[in-house]
Amino acid sequence: MSDPIEIHATIGDNRVSRERVRAWESRRAVSVLGKFAARLGRRAVAEIMSGRTIEELRRAPLDAQRAALTDMKMRLGHAGAYAMLRRELAFSERMARIGVAASRGRTAHSVIRIEVPNYSAARFAAWFDNLTATNNETDMVDACPDHYLLRGLPDGRQEVVETTGGSPTASRFIVDYDSTDKLAIPINPDYPIQIAGQAVLDDGLVIGGVRHQLRDRDGGLEALLTVQFPGVFPASAIREHQWHLATEFSNWMVAAAPVAAS
Repeated sequence: MSDPIEIHATIGDNRVSRERVRAWESRRAVSVLGKFAARLGRRAVAEIMSGRTIEELRRAPLDAQRAALTDMKMRLGHAGAYAMLRRELAFSERMARIGVAASRGRTAHSVIRIEVPNYSAARFAAWFDNLTATNNETDMVDACPDHYLLRGLPDGRQEVVETTGGSPTASRFIVDYDSTDKLAIPINPDYPIQIAGQAVLDDGLVIGGVRHQLRDRDGGLEALLTVQFPGVFPASAIREHQWHLATEFSNWMVAAAPVAAS
């Protein structure tokens, strides 16, 4: 299925085609489908799959894979996601604490740029902010196969359970959009729209964060998207997370097109 808008992503110094971003998403979708099969077993998978099999979905077009995965995650629910990933989440939290301590304040950043002609950065930012405010879990989860749980919390923060970068395990953290003092990502004054917050564990330990910067230019959107990790985070994982960023924001921009495209 073709997108209703043009999306141009730049990773490093290279503009990458939408087809390459979708190919990365499809590979991750197949991987996550395999995780569901391995962790839940045949009966549990059948219970949440609406008559299709994992093998059928592995061969299906990307849009069918995306829709089926989102439906499975919604049916699984929060408790089911915690249970399926409990060992991974415990391990990744330990690794995050070790990584923060070993980094001694140093940070590493995963950065991409996205341009969308005939599209409003201001309207997209309002749409994006509303995802958490209205707790629109379906659109939050649907944007990337590696999203298992994204929800707005009563205090305005956002809970995230996802596979980050090239990590073999999922992680859980909270994004606090009201706190940015531990972010090392510089503010670019050329981008007036800022979506920024710190990623913390339940006890408040800051393990990273985001600063997504947007502007309207020549009738289109330009976005400078950055995620902060502990400095010891492997360079290969930083590079892999660039594709995660390209995937999720491209899909969010498609989802927001009815209100943001001009």
